[in-house]
Parts: sequence; C-alpha cells; structure tokens
Amino acid sequence: MGRRPRWYLRVLAQVWKLSYIKPSVPVLGKLVQKVRANNLRSDNFNVSHLPINAEIETVNTPLPAVILEHVIRNSSHRTIIRRCTCRDAKQCPNYDLNIGCLHIGEATREEDTTVARHVSVEEAIEHLHKAINAGLIPFMGHAAGDNVIWNVPKEKPFLTVCFCCPCCCTMFFGYKYLEPGFQDGFHRLRGVSILVDGEKCIGCGQCADQCFARAISIVNGKAVHDEALCKGCGHCANVCPQQAVRVRVENLQETIDELWSRLDREVGGLPQRPVIAETMNEKEG
Repeated sequence: MGRRPRWYLRVLAQVWKLSYIKPSVPVLGKLVQKVRANNLRSDNFNVSHLPINAEIETVNTPLPAVILEHVIRNSSHRTIIRRCTCRDAKQCPNYDLNIGCLHIGEATREEDTTVARHVSVEEAIEHLHKAINAGLIPFMGHAAGDNVIWNVPKEKPFLTVCFCCPCCCTMFFGYKYLEPGFQDGFHRLRGVSILVDGEKCIGCGQCADQCFARAISIVNGKAVHDEALCKGCGHCANVCPQQAVRVRVENLQETIDELWSRLDREVGGLPQRPVIAETMNEKEG
C-alpha cells in the first residue's frame, strides 16, 4: 500500500500553491518553471481533454461519458481522490473541491485510503456524471508525476482522469508559460473541431480571454479560431454568451481509436477500445 499520512492532502494543497507562481517572479519563478517544464514534457505527460459539449452524430451522450463509462465498466480497480488538489489550493469559490480526480488501473489498489476512496463501478460512474453536470472539463491520460504524488508503482497500469475548472487548474495556468516543444504532451482529440458562427458572434472576446492555449483571437470584431494551437477542451463554447461557438466530433470511432492507440502505450492495461454500437448497447443494458 502506498502509505500517506492523514495530513497529506492539507500539506499537498499548500505546496500546490507554488505551481501558480509565474516565471517572472525573481528566483523562485525560474525554479518552479523548471519543475513545470519537466513534469509536462511529452515523455512524462500525455493527455487529452474530453469536451463535455461536443456534438456527436447518432450519439446523444456527452463525449466523456461515452469514453470513460466504458473504461470504468471494464477496469480492474478504481479510486477517487478525496479532494481536487487544484481547487483545494485555491479554495475555489466556483466549483466543488470535493470532486477529485478519478484514477483507474491495477496500481490504484495501492493508493492509501487517507487520500483516496476505493470505489465500485457504479460509484465511479456516478462521480463522472457529477463532474460533467457541474461543468468541469475532464482530461484523461498519463501523468508521470502522479505515481510520485500518490505513491503508486510505475510498472502497473495507472490512468488519470482529472476534472478541471478554468479558474484553478494548474495545467490551464502553466501551459501558457511553456515553450512550444513542451506543449506536445497536450493532445487534441483527433476529429474534434471548433466552429465559430460569424452571424452570432458579437466579438465580446470572452472565448479568447479564457482560452488557455491562446487559440482564439478577435479579428475585425469576430472570433477567429486557430486549429494549430487548439487543444480541444471546448471551454470556448462553454463561455460564449451568444452560443456562437460549437464543438463537433466528425467520426467518434476514429477519435476513440486514435486515443486508445496513443494512451495504451503510456498507461498500459486499458480495456479493449470501445466500439460505439456495442457501447450504446452496454449503456442501455
């Protein structure tokens, strides 16, 4: 068992505050930036956001639920961290700090009950939907630092699912300070596209202001989306007051196939990739 003392989450939240230090801060800023860049290198970090508002043809279910329910139902073990470290560190006033990360895989058997709840399939799915309904943005993948933080072995399968809020997520905050070569660990899902309706857009700039990847700018009074920079989190569509921004998935099966082929190399032990027709039958049953 990866033992952690009872005070661990409280102390972790205090230490986590360091991750919000800007590189421009004398002395400490450079040190934090070095740690940030190392943790988010593509060989240590391989994640994809699962936009909760994506439009999917023939499927009337949020994208995170389509993908993650299948993973949860076929997982050998799973845990839920008792508090979100990012929201705990910033004492988030907007979202529930008790909606913690979901961990999936054989390594989770060794997580200490002082920091994580060992849960059933049904409890994990309920937690997933609670996060989706709260408007949190899930990402799933491999974060090497989690093995150290939660004291679990690297040689066993371990999948991280974070439920991020735009106000507190340390990844959203730190991304903009990374050199381009260190941003490659964030992978936009294949087939996810962002569409801006020029007729509805009033150029208010809310989408541009809140895009952590700086993939949207206002040009001639209209939002312009940069495909090359976008990471596909879908937050731009969440904040648009005119509903001028949409997120669409062109071919869900191709999206899933690419995600599985990439993550299984990093995480190991993923269940067989979901086939959409079978997944829908699984949900109905």
